[in-house]
Amino acid sequence: MADAQDVPLKVHNESVIDSDLVIYPFTRLGEETFLSSPLITEHGTHWCHEILSMLLSQSVEYNTKGSLHHMFLELVSFFFDKLDEVDDPRLFTTHLPLHHLPTHHVKNGYKIIYLNRNPKDRWASNYTFLHGKLGIPDWTWNEFFDNMILKDDLQGGWFNYTREFEKAAQTKTANILPVKYEDLKFHPFSTIKKMAEFINVSHNDDFIKEMIKKCSFDNIKKHKYDSTRIIDPKHESTLFRKGLIGDWKNWFTVAQNEKFDEMYREEMKNCDVNFIYDL
Repeated sequence: MADAQDVPLKVHNESVIDSDLVIYPFTRLGEETFLSSPLITEHGTHWCHEILSMLLSQSVEYNTKGSLHHMFLELVSFFFDKLDEVDDPRLFTTHLPLHHLPTHHVKNGYKIIYLNRNPKDRWASNYTFLHGKLGIPDWTWNEFFDNMILKDDLQGGWFNYTREFEKAAQTKTANILPVKYEDLKFHPFSTIKKMAEFINVSHNDDFIKEMIKKCSFDNIKKHKYDSTRIIDPKHESTLFRKGLIGDWKNWFTVAQNEKFDEMYREEMKNCDVNFIYDL
């Protein structure tokens, strides 16, 4: 993450910088940085989490209540004392890299569904999500590219995150099902079926087809509450934006794209994984 001297001084809503809701400055842990997560008491959900909730509940109703809805691993300290009240199987959501997951979970072979997305769309989405949030520096895209993308240490960095999960999945040192955002987008039926088989739940074609309708990006955006709106100065939802593949082209300049490709080739030269970058 950018050092203090690298970051522009102008930030959004300077009057609320001391608020408990600001997510910047980020928290540094060794060579990694993490979002300073505020305690959000009204919970939202993500796409993959919604699909898994439906598979586990054997229902196409949106997950709007219940323990499955609350267990965001980064906030474990706020619900740790209630874990024993939750029946198995328990579903946790997290952005953490593999080496920060509970050791007993990984070593005991408990199931992990690892979701990834092509890094260019991921960074474009990350920028539009963070931009304007309480306390975040008022970066332009170019400043964000230099301070975030090239330094790549948020949550341990995308390259480290991807290499670590891919290696563990391929060497079977953890019980991991890799899932790509692009596969959920282009091949939802076969991808959701793999997820259902991985977690050993009943499913049939009609159930999966109905899930695909309910969990389409437009329906999720329309029906699901975005809890992160409380860290937006206007309380607007920015979590569900476009959901497109290839939107990165609206952000990366030619020079930035070439620089990132060079960085990608060096960082991922020993990692066998491929992503779809456009339609």
